[in-house]
Amino acid sequence: MWSSDEFEEYNKLIPQFYEAAISPELWCERLDWLAGLLRTQNAIIMHIENIRPEISEYSFHANSWVPSEAIAEYLSLGLNQNDGSEYFHLQDLYRFSVGDEVRHQNGDTSPSKFYPWLEKTTGCNQAAGMCVSKDAAGYDILTVHYRDDGPFMPSEATDKLRFIGPHLTKVLEMNRPVHLLRHRYGAFLDVLDRLRIGVAILNANGEIVVINEEFSRILDSRDALIVGPGQKLTANDDQDARRLSQAVGKLSQQAFIEKTSENLRLNSRINESSAYLLDLAPLREKHGTFGGQFSGVLATVVDPFWYTDINTDLLNRHFALTRTETDVFDAVLRGLSNSEIAEHLGKGPETVKSQLASVYRKTGVKDRLELVRLAVQMIIPLKEDQIIPG
Repeated sequence: MWSSDEFEEYNKLIPQFYEAAISPELWCERLDWLAGLLRTQNAIIMHIENIRPEISEYSFHANSWVPSEAIAEYLSLGLNQNDGSEYFHLQDLYRFSVGDEVRHQNGDTSPSKFYPWLEKTTGCNQAAGMCVSKDAAGYDILTVHYRDDGPFMPSEATDKLRFIGPHLTKVLEMNRPVHLLRHRYGAFLDVLDRLRIGVAILNANGEIVVINEEFSRILDSRDALIVGPGQKLTANDDQDARRLSQAVGKLSQQAFIEKTSENLRLNSRINESSAYLLDLAPLREKHGTFGGQFSGVLATVVDPFWYTDINTDLLNRHFALTRTETDVFDAVLRGLSNSEIAEHLGKGPETVKSQLASVYRKTGVKDRLELVRLAVQMIIPLKEDQIIPG
């Protein structure tokens, strides 16, 4: 049995695991916490992929005792050289077992090549673990390593791990697309960070699966977009929140994703004359990496406050804008209203309206939203000292 204090600690840990589902960098700390509660030296979670074995390395989480340079050797020895982990998935779900006992139950009495390496590397001489999910595609196991003469008691850990097991199952289910999408789109998201474009991938429920730093920065401002319960992307304004939820639900169910998107204008509370521009497009894998199982939405957001230092000369020349049209275009990118543009440029409101209509006609857009989106697609906001001579 466990004390009320121990129960409280495990209850604190569970929501922390859910945070790690979309922020994999948190796994090490969370597993350190679990290892401390169990009084074992380490805690490791591995996904063994039956369909796409090359993905397994992206589904490996360990606490701080496993240095990155030791992961390859750990996987090679631990999964293939008789530590018991290759048998844990044959046990009932959440049945916590000692590695050697499971090996022997399955008729494996050969000397282990893993345990000598483990003791030399970490001082541990035993392994124990349990399966937390399994299907035709693969299985997830939680493994701990310890000394048989140390403070860790497998029998005492059984009830505690059975308690958190179902939560780990759900967390890892949420975590899987994060690993796959980050691996696939990681470089793409890094580039968009440098372009100051916020990008997030949402699942069909609107929950954030992957997010880049620029989108995180916009969310942290809590100006228009925010993160709601269950890591769901939503908006401060109730009407905007409903529009966003409806758009995500509609797009994630699209049978044909070509030329389908939703564009939302989310008003800023900081600057009433400006707005965040949110594009939503269907994202679906019918074949390939996700096996046709992922359906969601790609969300891109533009923060108008970040466009004051963009050099638009190239785009202006491309569309043959006049000097006045260029000034109006630049003012639109800075989020100014027509009246503010007129005051800023010393022009009459009708002149500004006429010049803006000319900009729309030359660039082939219908409104401010499309004009800013065009700028995002075509302009790379490099400062002069970042330009590499050709």
